[in-house]
Amino acid sequence: MGMHLKDIKLPLKKIYYILFACFIVIPLLIVLLISLLILNRRFKEQAIENIQRTQETIATELTLDIRTMSLRLSHLVHTNNNEMLNYASLADTDDTELRYQYTQKLEESGSLVLEPTSSLISVSFYMKEGRHTYIKSEVTIPEVKNTEWYQQALQDQNQVYSGSYHIKEKNEVYLGSKGQSMLLTFALAPDRTTDRNEKIEMVVLYYATDVSDKIAAYNKNYLNGKNNLGIMQIVDENGNILFSSGSEQLTDSERLPEAEEFNGEQFSDAEQVAEAKGYTCIRTPVDVNNATWYVESYIETKALTGDFWQIASAILIVATCVLAFAGYFSRFLIKSIVSPIEEISDGLKQVEEGNLNIHIAAQGQSEIRNMIHQFNAMVRRIGALIGEYEEQIRNAKVTPADYLAAMIRKEMTPQEVAERTTEFFTEEYVVLGIYMVTKARAENNSETMSEIVRCCERNPRFASRCISYVESKRSIVAVYRIMEPEYYDTLVRMIQDLQKEVYRKLDVQICVCISKPAKEPEDFYPCINSVREHICFRHLYGENAIIDLHKDEELIRKIEQEAPGYTKLAEALYIADEKNVSDEKERIFAAFINRDMEEIRITVLAVILAIGNVFDKDNDSFSEIFGQQNNYIEKVGRIEGAKSIKLWLTNYCAWILNYSAAKVKVSETDMIVRAKRYIADHCEDAELSLTEVAEYVGLNEKYFTNRFTKETGETFSSYLTALRMQKARELLKTTTFKIYEISEMAGYRNVEHFNRVFKKINGVTPAQFRKTM
Repeated sequence: MGMHLKDIKLPLKKIYYILFACFIVIPLLIVLLISLLILNRRFKEQAIENIQRTQETIATELTLDIRTMSLRLSHLVHTNNNEMLNYASLADTDDTELRYQYTQKLEESGSLVLEPTSSLISVSFYMKEGRHTYIKSEVTIPEVKNTEWYQQALQDQNQVYSGSYHIKEKNEVYLGSKGQSMLLTFALAPDRTTDRNEKIEMVVLYYATDVSDKIAAYNKNYLNGKNNLGIMQIVDENGNILFSSGSEQLTDSERLPEAEEFNGEQFSDAEQVAEAKGYTCIRTPVDVNNATWYVESYIETKALTGDFWQIASAILIVATCVLAFAGYFSRFLIKSIVSPIEEISDGLKQVEEGNLNIHIAAQGQSEIRNMIHQFNAMVRRIGALIGEYEEQIRNAKVTPADYLAAMIRKEMTPQEVAERTTEFFTEEYVVLGIYMVTKARAENNSETMSEIVRCCERNPRFASRCISYVESKRSIVAVYRIMEPEYYDTLVRMIQDLQKEVYRKLDVQICVCISKPAKEPEDFYPCINSVREHICFRHLYGENAIIDLHKDEELIRKIEQEAPGYTKLAEALYIADEKNVSDEKERIFAAFINRDMEEIRITVLAVILAIGNVFDKDNDSFSEIFGQQNNYIEKVGRIEGAKSIKLWLTNYCAWILNYSAAKVKVSETDMIVRAKRYIADHCEDAELSLTEVAEYVGLNEKYFTNRFTKETGETFSSYLTALRMQKARELLKTTTFKIYEISEMAGYRNVEHFNRVFKKINGVTPAQFRKTM
């Protein structure tokens, strides 16, 4: 529409209504509708994400139970030269005295091998002749030998196979069993070499997992309206329910969907039936020894956005009231200001045409009269300013931007500038550090910075309040003059507008660091240095970061103090040095013990800052590792519990380590990095030698020794020993293997030598170390 308002032959009142509808009411309704749609989607996504996080917790605990019990069963069968199998075989006799004698030995041996836990229900030995013996409690599962996991174990001897049994009533399969619980089963069929008496058909370990109690609690709270997680259950890969609790309280219309014929159509799985019945099905896989199970949740789709409709109703009511009030108020304004505005409009046209000899008589409401007085004063002021400007143009030689450049380049001091011009240090100011963030190394940064400056100068507030200087190919320094007491919100809006405009025009993001307010010339350089030093905090604030050194002073100070202490970890991550990464993580986690959650979060943020700074040294884009810039201050703040933070930080470092390892492959010329990775991958080999590693990287043995010692600060032997000790400590903490088994896994053939080295490095023997865990 190329038509101007002055060309439209309509009353001003009607024009106002048309413009009010087109540019206020309709856009507001459109924005409201889009916002509600986005909000609805976000509520649904958040609800699903909460369910997935809960499922992941259940899946992780279930996987840990399966892995731990599988190792325990294998250890039980093979320990002490298959001692327990021998006792179980000898107990299978009709002689009552012998049976009692060997049953007692079996119990004694079991108490030594098995860790005491109430969740481990029984270990049963099923004989080929049909009888069975057990330790702890007797478990009677109907037709246990016909179960799938039992038959699979028979077909593949000496391998552990897992299964489950849903206990529905108290004391159903063993004395003391709880109703609505899940019993995990682990079966191993020994071969001739394992069961030398050839009497035992199967060894089965029964374990009552706590996962069933948690699922029952979640489902109970859902049915009572205390959570929005849906009905949760565990199914196998064929859709058969392994455990479910709470669904029996549902009505027929609420019953969980199963694969069936629905409305005349045959669906292949429960998810399709769920969708057709108005449910949403969410699944998380669980890998077991011989199959895949799923933690599965069903929730009515409309329940995912139940909270949204309450908020949406309130928003619609408020929007309706706002529109009604705006309509009423607009009528009052039109009635009161049409005539005076026409006068002012005519006066503006004359000023636009260059006529400054104009005066409008005051009329209308008091506010309008004040506006007319201000208009007349403005016209007079414009005339005076034009005269002053023309005079300055004739006499001026140096612009404010020139003074700023001279101060930054140290050609003039702030005190000298204050004496020569009133543009600086007559009002309070803050220094803005504007930094360009690119997704990759850009070749035309100079041109991009020029475009950013032009975008900034097109912003009216920036143009009127700021004096800027391009300091480098990626940074701008600007001085923002504070002209009102409550300046902060206005400043932030200006920065956000600049960020949006730069991204829209150039597809480039900028982050801004705001100094503390200052006024005196001697404060200028401290402000400049402060924004330069703290622009690195963009790694923590995420996209379009606004770093306020005054508002976030305490948080920034704490992070800044700790960050240098984690430079070694950051450098190890950058070169994919797994040994030093593991050592540094252990040091950090050890420090967590004596700290509260706030201090732990500060430590994690300091680690992230140190990593970002190390990657910045080589102009590496830190955001490329994760594909985006994250607000880690918010993300870390949402993590509860030291254990969760440890897990998050471990995964975070592992992600960066994998990224750096991939980059190391590209740079094959770094022989020492290649050597470290080779040592880490083969340290459990007792035959690993200096000669082998030197040959792998293609260097002479003597030259490699000198270079390795010089670059790592330790000898090849000490480095290899540290790696092996690191692995041994981890095995001692997380497994129940015998000391001699751990010795072999860590790369030592002689267990006595292993014990001596371990005590020399750690100050205690392996057995003592395990007891302290």
